[in-house]
Amino acid sequence: MLKIIKASIRFFYNNLHLNKYDKAYIRHNKKKWKSYIPTKNNGKIILVDLFPWNPFIHFWSYLTNILSKNFNAEIKFFYFDLYGGRLSRTSLFIYKLKKIFKSFNVNEGISEYNFKYSQNELSRYEKLFYKFGRNKKKLLNYRKDDIKIGDLIYDTYLRITYKPTIDLNDKKFRLIFFRAEKIYEECKNFFKINNVVCVVPSHTCYINFGIISRLALKLDIPVIKIRPENRGNALFKLIKIDSKYKVDEFPYYNYKKIFRKFSNKKKIEALKIGKKLLSLRISGKYDKNLPFMPISQFSKNLKINKKIKIRQKEKIIIFPHCYFDNPHRFRYMIFEDFYEQIKYFLDLSKKLNNYDWYYKPHPNELRGDLDVHKTLLKDFPNIQYLDKSTGHNDIIKLNPKCIITNHGTIAHEYAAFDIPVINTGDNHHVDYDFSLHIKTKKKLDEVMYNLEKYCKKINFNKKLIYEFFYMHFHYFPNLNNENILLKNNFFADKNIKINNSSKLLYKFSKQSNLTDTNIKKYVRDFLDKNLK
Repeated sequence: MLKIIKASIRFFYNNLHLNKYDKAYIRHNKKKWKSYIPTKNNGKIILVDLFPWNPFIHFWSYLTNILSKNFNAEIKFFYFDLYGGRLSRTSLFIYKLKKIFKSFNVNEGISEYNFKYSQNELSRYEKLFYKFGRNKKKLLNYRKDDIKIGDLIYDTYLRITYKPTIDLNDKKFRLIFFRAEKIYEECKNFFKINNVVCVVPSHTCYINFGIISRLALKLDIPVIKIRPENRGNALFKLIKIDSKYKVDEFPYYNYKKIFRKFSNKKKIEALKIGKKLLSLRISGKYDKNLPFMPISQFSKNLKINKKIKIRQKEKIIIFPHCYFDNPHRFRYMIFEDFYEQIKYFLDLSKKLNNYDWYYKPHPNELRGDLDVHKTLLKDFPNIQYLDKSTGHNDIIKLNPKCIITNHGTIAHEYAAFDIPVINTGDNHHVDYDFSLHIKTKKKLDEVMYNLEKYCKKINFNKKLIYEFFYMHFHYFPNLNNENILLKNNFFADKNIKINNSSKLLYKFSKQSNLTDTNIKKYVRDFLDKNLK
């Protein structure tokens, strides 16, 4: 009973109660955006995600209202709950959120709370589930109207259940599949009867955000989103999603093509900047381009496990990704998920026992995630576990034969030291040959059994690494003058714990005129460039 009472109190304060800080922000918005309300209803609609993250909400207040002014369009929200928890089953869950969005002219558009499932729909979904939901590959390739949604279903399951791979017999998987079908059909119908001119999602992954985004792109409706770093706490910028590839990334697949178009003078300057960025990364100092890494992985203070046995064999280091975090974020990958990827290499380690194998989790892995890694390794005593705090310097001293990743930053970091990296999927570095990019399991087998041959094919030309650093960490992050017009404190506080509290909203209500001017200029310039 006590737990129920405590949960009810939390629910009230988190989802229903408007405190003095919330009210101050609401008053601020109503005054600020009053003149942006469309003068007449021409049927045009801008759809924005009703997502509960204050840094995004504040940025969206600018983006959606300036879009509204440009199109003379109404702003409406879409909402499909991600976790589907017990407390979110009632629409009261979004009561407070709706009030805050309403303060900057956002009304209800499409909400899962209004969905009703007919018996005919349930029967149809059941048939589709048994046709496409009984096999991982079939699921990943599942499309509706030539729009891929199977990967979104797959990744949503992993994110909700925190399981390393999908359990096709899990009732939760069936429920997610059904929800995906319903969301798709309701969104498709909404687009059919409404003139949607722009969609503004918080993410482009998972069924809750990805389905509506992909539908919009299929209909040539622009999808614009905030692309921050450090889980929405730093380096805020806007990007327009590429309608062809639909990835929430800079166009990494065209870096070389774009760079070649630069003048010779600009290329020389770009390579100098790239070299400086690389030097900073490997110096051990904090790199603002990786704000999610407060301690540099090249810090001299990070040491290897004392229990590790250093043998004379050549060494292979496996760098796994978080099993639950959107494995299909890029265009393709060899394996169905990260669990299948790691299982392949764990099994391979017993066959290729002429190598000494190591396994190093990401430094930001949470305790629960680490348990999954350790559980996987129980049947592989031949693989040595490196603590997540092990730094790159000590790993480099091991003189690895190669490094294994799917799409990690280690591909450029270890290339800087002439250490081969094998990527098992599409990744930021795919346009460059300073690491290996494998596209099939058959080819991966060939590479792993002939490492000496394939490692020699890698081109460790430092200029290519400088070029990548410039394009990925300087050119595109500042393509719209983000380094001049935007600062982290415009949208977030250094203390991350404050960023989803009402105190941050209150801070926004006291924003300076200069900050306001810079944000508006940034948004207008971005839209002028991207919505021609």
